[in-house]
Amino acid sequence: MPSTKPYIGFDNNGICNACISSEKKKNMESGIDWNERKKDFDEIVLWTKSQNAPYYDAMVPVSGGKDSITQIHRLLDKDLRILAVNVDYGIKTEIGKYNLERIPLMGANLLIFRPELILHKRLIRIGLEEYGDPDLLSHTLLHSYPLHIAKQFKIPLCLLGENSAFEYGGEDKLASSREINRDWFDRYAANKGMTAKKISEKYNIPFKYLWQYDFPDEIELNPKIKAIFCSAFFSWNSNDHLRIAKNYGFKELDSPGEGTYRKFVGIDEQINRLHQYIKVLKFGYGRATDHACEDIRSKKISRDKAKELIKKHDLQPLGKKYLSEISDFLGYSENELLQILEKYRNLDIWKKNNGEWFIDNHLEDYL
Repeated sequence: MPSTKPYIGFDNNGICNACISSEKKKNMESGIDWNERKKDFDEIVLWTKSQNAPYYDAMVPVSGGKDSITQIHRLLDKDLRILAVNVDYGIKTEIGKYNLERIPLMGANLLIFRPELILHKRLIRIGLEEYGDPDLLSHTLLHSYPLHIAKQFKIPLCLLGENSAFEYGGEDKLASSREINRDWFDRYAANKGMTAKKISEKYNIPFKYLWQYDFPDEIELNPKIKAIFCSAFFSWNSNDHLRIAKNYGFKELDSPGEGTYRKFVGIDEQINRLHQYIKVLKFGYGRATDHACEDIRSKKISRDKAKELIKKHDLQPLGKKYLSEISDFLGYSENELLQILEKYRNLDIWKKNNGEWFIDNHLEDYL
């Protein structure tokens, strides 16, 4: 991983915290004992059943992607009433809709929440124009709204996805946490701490319209609710999750999407592509780097193969079809959107020659 990655850290040997975490996941003696973690998870399931919840025993936030299907899979055959909660803000893909429909077929109820789009599009534009992050509050909504549902339905177990601080690099204290809390949410769900309350104050949007975008503190304080990361109990691996999800009918793309060589990640909605492209402009690396580094850690590909894949896919510009569709959705002309994006190009990384942007010595310094 490049040193430009937010929250990345390196030890005295130049090894990043994502690789250190990966070694802990593999080493049963000095790292994580997954058999013991599985026992811990089974104990939590027993505790969950003892709560005699009135409506549902477990809540799982879902996109319909391979990871959320795997989270549902971890709860099956445990005699739990499962509620899957999906947030859909209007730009779900056809394959994303298909994969989401696999979840009720697995044995979970599915609740789809669609936020009011006039406001939500405004929030996307605020994030994009002011912070270079179109997911600024979309990301907090994806994390917080399912927890609000768990609170309101008095659901004792919330099975979240991965602890990104552990999996991809982050603060040690939060990386070791098995449960979500306010500190984790404000740092990793809310970009640079820009929570719904701060957005409400800064842009004069009454908080009564934004409450579902903010972490429900009762989740952390209520001893009758456990909101745990699935990755704390089961080794988190994209390729393993793909194999599990395919058993339930999950479909991947026929060919890789823009910006990566994988055909099964970030395919359920369209805004993620814009988010990943801005990452390329800001930090000089994109989704292909994320995927290649994960595949190196899993020993699926070599570093030389990773470099080849990254050079081919990472710096791809937005395609014409995508640019047209996302501009139309957000209410910009294509030129307006491109001008906004250019504000975030990091000129310490990007150089221009004969009217063409490039990154000098791309990959040579870190791969």
